[in-house]
Amino acid sequence: MIQPAPSEQGPDLHEVNSLRVHLQRLSSHDQDTGLVNCEALLAAINTEIAKARPRPLGATLIEIRIRGLSRIGEVYSRKAIGSVIRQLAERLELAPIKNRIIGRIDHKSFGVFLYDVADPVLALQSAKQLAALCSRPIPWGDQSLVIEAIAGVAQTTEAGQDAATLLHHAGLALRASSESGSPGYSFFDPAEARAAKRRNDLITIVNQAVEQKLFEMVYQPFFSFKTGKLMGFEALMRLRHPEFGNIPPNEFIPIAEETSLISRLGAWCIEDTCRTAAEWPSHLVVAVNFSPAQFYSGTLLAEVNHALERTQFPAYRLDVEITEGTFLKDQELVLSQLNALRGMGCSIALDDFGTGYSSLSYLWQFPFSKLKIDRSFVHALDTTAKAPSILKSIIDLSRNLGIEVTAEGIETSEQMLALRNLNCDYLQGFLCGRPTSKSNLAAIILKNFSETLGQENAKLSKIRVIR
Repeated sequence: MIQPAPSEQGPDLHEVNSLRVHLQRLSSHDQDTGLVNCEALLAAINTEIAKARPRPLGATLIEIRIRGLSRIGEVYSRKAIGSVIRQLAERLELAPIKNRIIGRIDHKSFGVFLYDVADPVLALQSAKQLAALCSRPIPWGDQSLVIEAIAGVAQTTEAGQDAATLLHHAGLALRASSESGSPGYSFFDPAEARAAKRRNDLITIVNQAVEQKLFEMVYQPFFSFKTGKLMGFEALMRLRHPEFGNIPPNEFIPIAEETSLISRLGAWCIEDTCRTAAEWPSHLVVAVNFSPAQFYSGTLLAEVNHALERTQFPAYRLDVEITEGTFLKDQELVLSQLNALRGMGCSIALDDFGTGYSSLSYLWQFPFSKLKIDRSFVHALDTTAKAPSILKSIIDLSRNLGIEVTAEGIETSEQMLALRNLNCDYLQGFLCGRPTSKSNLAAIILKNFSETLGQENAKLSKIRVIR
């Protein structure tokens, strides 16, 4: 019998098995640390959960995220980042915690599954211990690299007995820990899941609303304290979704900013508002709130100029309202655009005055012609003895700087009288008018005109009697 040459013989069975084991390890383990990768970690968690059925498994997943890796890479090298990750993996494996599975979730996160920890207190203690362990400085040559570890904790429940849900919940808890900044670890709260779903729904809703033009503008009047005359309206954006109902601006505006839709939305808002206001008597102005993101988009000036030209609306009747948050990122960029808007003829108003960080410094640095006192100061008149003195200081300072003052949120006659006595210029609030659709504006304008005309006639009658 002729034997095949060695080169013609089939692969050795031992070599095949070794290769299979090697490939299996490559597919299930992280190559930098030797820990199981995310997919394998989830599979192991599901296996432990399945073993406990039909009873629910009382277990905990801790996700640990490392902060400072980008900085280390910039200062030292990617090699330093790799060393940090490997040393952290070693620390986790040596941690005095029993009955656990450790895996690498992504480039900056680890997962520690404790499959017999059902006590929430013990779970948090373990998270605190692991976060502290990973936050210790990392040796790198003769350097000591400073990092920070935060942890998110999630536990299995009867409604959440699968690895993917557990990891999602741990991620939400981690986000909460990151946002709070302290104490560096956080437990999953079901409200976080509801908030995450709400935010995801809002992203879809806002995108649809922009495409389908579901937004609308409403208008709230403001009046002169001295004469009682209607001076104009503040334009406010509203979103009434056919399925989700009324969605407030404090929800849809941040989503529009984060998804880069704010420029399209802002451009539509300013043009629609100017077109509406162009139909009013020429002495009435309209105030429009501008998002900080609009100033950073690079298109704001063109959008305002385009809206004014298309609607033939005079710039002097447009009040541009901004908050102090607009200045936090790039003051020079914002200032140049505000000066350009003033150059067009627009008035610039500082909204929500008193709620920011350094309001007084902005009054002389930026070209404000109007200032709006935040409603919290107005409401404080009912409860705080010092409120009148504070409001008087704001109004006096503004008047000395040539800035007119509007008091927002006036809801009672007592608040109105107090601010009138303090020589405030304009009042705005539910007492004198709620936000309303543009179809109702003609009636408001006509009513105020009739009342003002009646007051003027009464004054003329008095003069004739005296003569």
